[in-house]
Amino acid sequence: MKITLLQENLNKGLSITSHFVSSRAQLPILSNIALQTKENRLKISATNLEVGVNYYCGAKIESEGGTTVLSRTFSEFVSSLPTEKVTLATKKESLEVSCGNYQANFPVIPISDFPEVPTKVNQKITFSYSDFAKAIKNVVFAASGDDSRPVLSGVHFDFINQECLLSATDGYRLSFKKIKLTDKYLKEIEFIIPSVILNELLRLKPEGEQSVFELGLANKEKQAVFFLPNLEFSSRLLEGKYPDINKVIPKGKSTSILIEREEFLGAVKTASIFARESANIIKLEIGSGKVKILANAPSLGENISQVEAKIDGDNQRVAFNFRFLVDLLSNLETDQVIIEMQEPLKPVVFKNPKDKDFLHIIMPVKIQEEE
Repeated sequence: MKITLLQENLNKGLSITSHFVSSRAQLPILSNIALQTKENRLKISATNLEVGVNYYCGAKIESEGGTTVLSRTFSEFVSSLPTEKVTLATKKESLEVSCGNYQANFPVIPISDFPEVPTKVNQKITFSYSDFAKAIKNVVFAASGDDSRPVLSGVHFDFINQECLLSATDGYRLSFKKIKLTDKYLKEIEFIIPSVILNELLRLKPEGEQSVFELGLANKEKQAVFFLPNLEFSSRLLEGKYPDINKVIPKGKSTSILIEREEFLGAVKTASIFARESANIIKLEIGSGKVKILANAPSLGENISQVEAKIDGDNQRVAFNFRFLVDLLSNLETDQVIIEMQEPLKPVVFKNPKDKDFLHIIMPVKIQEEE
């Protein structure tokens, strides 16, 4: 193999793919990235057997071929090179890299030992990247970070007709978002994608506001593959039965609150200074056109803030883990938030007035004085 390409293109590809190299690889080959010529482009691949990526960049191909090289040192070397043309050439058991006055040789492992990143799918579903990114941002933070229940560490996708229903929960909160699709799917499809791959997709921003990408299932529906411009992501699907979220969503309400999001978030963050020493618990007292936010810790003191709100229904007292409120309010793109309640220990519903296809639920905690 011998190819020439621009340093900035190679460096961009390595910065993306290196995120998927196994940090504690059981197999030496998983610490490497694969370099392979394909259709007048260089394909850069990495995988940790859970998630894999292929990145394509333009290159002048003098001779076809492929090899694998240790990701960390190769990436660090390429990032240190000047923004000039880089030549990659395989020489028996090494990869020779040259750029202007810089040159290096790296040991290699045959590409035949590298696990293939699956990209063959039966059906592709088209999404607007901007719509998908906003929807994922609304739900992914609610996924569990606890490996004891793997099925909750991802986002559940449910395709029905021309809609994609997204949901994520850690058992204490739940986020739900509906996306309308351009195509209709006669067969209902559902699967769970680990949140790690979805967070990586949020980190990447394809060129152009109207960029689209495709999602498909591979290997008998045990892998999800995302197709973006010059980029392919493959992720294993999480196995297991996802909870029936319809059983969690309250059917009624006794109190409805309309409150300014930024002001409410600021008050919650202020209360969190005191709540950290008290199991992260803050209390809300709702009534008389105001929401009082209270927190106290014996060693720190106490804090009381209040935010004006439009309140319909009964007065309420409720307590939450402040982190759940901060996560929700920080990820919503709206000026106001609707809060719907039944009783102090029943699930509390949060809505975006500008988005009827979004719903968030947080389980309150028992207020100590009422025990």
